[in-house]
Amino acid sequence: MGVAQRTGTGYAGAPVITAPLLRAWLEAARTVAQSTRGLVDSLNVFPVPDADTGTNVLLTVRSACDALALLPPGADLAQAARAAADGAIRGARGNSGLLISQVLAALADVCAEAPDPAALRPVELVHAYERIAATTWNAVSRPVAGTLLTVARDAAVGARTAFEESTAAAPVTVSTVAASAAFGAQESVVETAGLGHGAVDAGGAALMLMYTSLSDTVDAADSPTGPASLPCTDVARQMLDDLVAGSTHGAGARDAEGSFSTGEFEVMYLLEATAAQAAELRRELEDIGDSVGVVGTPDALGVGMFQVHVHTDTPRAALPRSGRARQVCIHHLHPTALAVVPTWEADEPPLPTTTPADGRVVSFERLAARRSTAQTVDDAKIPDAAPIKQGVGVIACTRAPGLIEQFARTGAVVVLNPERDGIVRAAGDLGATQAIVLPCDPRAAASAHEAARFLAARSAVSAVRGAGTGETARTVPDGVRLLVCDTDDEARVLAAAVAVAGQGEHTELGELATRAGGVAAAVRTTALSGADAETDAVGAALAAALRPDDELVTIILGHDALPDVGAVAAGAVARYAEQQLGSADAIEVVIHAGAQASPDVLLAIG
Repeated sequence: MGVAQRTGTGYAGAPVITAPLLRAWLEAARTVAQSTRGLVDSLNVFPVPDADTGTNVLLTVRSACDALALLPPGADLAQAARAAADGAIRGARGNSGLLISQVLAALADVCAEAPDPAALRPVELVHAYERIAATTWNAVSRPVAGTLLTVARDAAVGARTAFEESTAAAPVTVSTVAASAAFGAQESVVETAGLGHGAVDAGGAALMLMYTSLSDTVDAADSPTGPASLPCTDVARQMLDDLVAGSTHGAGARDAEGSFSTGEFEVMYLLEATAAQAAELRRELEDIGDSVGVVGTPDALGVGMFQVHVHTDTPRAALPRSGRARQVCIHHLHPTALAVVPTWEADEPPLPTTTPADGRVVSFERLAARRSTAQTVDDAKIPDAAPIKQGVGVIACTRAPGLIEQFARTGAVVVLNPERDGIVRAAGDLGATQAIVLPCDPRAAASAHEAARFLAARSAVSAVRGAGTGETARTVPDGVRLLVCDTDDEARVLAAAVAVAGQGEHTELGELATRAGGVAAAVRTTALSGADAETDAVGAALAAALRPDDELVTIILGHDALPDVGAVAAGAVARYAEQQLGSADAIEVVIHAGAQASPDVLLAIG
């Protein structure tokens, strides 16, 4: 195991950081993130052992590169740094991605304050490392030592030491500052290895590789195409391999204070808001969860786009009360049974009379099992599919915030108020090369098809770029193939999501979509609003729609549903069952407080 050091001998070295050098660095960082994705994913045991840090960092850095690609070639460093930061913030994934976006945001702030907007001198580069260390620490609600935060701090100390130890005979350069920071980051990773976050903290490893990439890029600044090789980064990679080989992976994963994330769900979204609104949201999130991050780049008026991240047991409570949320994605972090306590019991008071007296919980399994063989799908006629290496994911769309926990517990990534970019984000979060999308209405279906076309085009571009390098569409997280199902309301989405829960690892894409579509089609739904959603009208609609072979009635109450609708509807079902089947309990009734804007009441029967 070795730690790279620089003497400057044999390198051209850059006198200042410029926009072309920034572009070259981020492209090098993207290449390194791609090649080390699997390694960094394998290191991920903190704060949640979900093996996605490498993927999240790659997606975040790629978003920064994509934003830079849209700038004109003549953009100066301040403009390029701001574009990269904004792109990273918009595309950040997971807690690690959010912190990497904060790194670029801090760099952009220093570039904006520099005397020359076209270049960073050594002293300003030192300030950038120190700003990164301070802001990443402040970006985390409960900072934990031995993580990316410690690596950022030690790198800043290295940069400052190089600056202060310079002399007239050996003046400080951008190269020596970058190399000292990279060396400090490497030493930090070695010193914190095995101290509570697995063999190596995954986020710390990712930041170290970004810093070594910068050092390599600076030293190869005379090359118009960026560094032909990454010697410092190559040593860092070997160092990580040696640390992992010499450790019992995952041992001591919980630190002395037990500061692992305990939230059951991860919630992420973009927030258009003022800085004051973002600060207030962060305080609220700290009361309901951990791994909280609210990172953004507000303009001179204090208005901007913020990336929001939290692990929480109450995902609906994590939604903002002010500002505009976009690309809201929720996924389940900890495995639990599909049948769970209804959302309102963990989040907010229930609507009156909306939960069965016996406390029964939501369950579509019985309906899904019967319908999957009785309708268009006959499992007895379908041979077992060959295992797919990376599996098939599920994206569930909804406009009902009260249902996000139920959808997430099926294993689907949930997109609230879906539009194209939110579905694209969810596809990246899946970590799979294929996914089915369950739209909740025609608008969501149109957005899903648009997302599928976008990802297909991006996958083709990635394959062309990766020709000859081993980087193909199937290794690019954004190259997910989407297949849009024919679901058209929340009840059918929920039925389909439960029907295919846990099957993505051993079922082919087309077969999974067929199963989901068959179960959804078997559910008869009726949307009621206005006068049709009055209490007596709902009861009458149910009585007219029920059949003797029905097993389950699900009632999803909208935001403006009358408080007694649930009880009256349940009574109507009980009377029908008593008269037609001889038992009031023959048909199960489940009531959700969906809180959707429309319809006021959604009935699902099957």
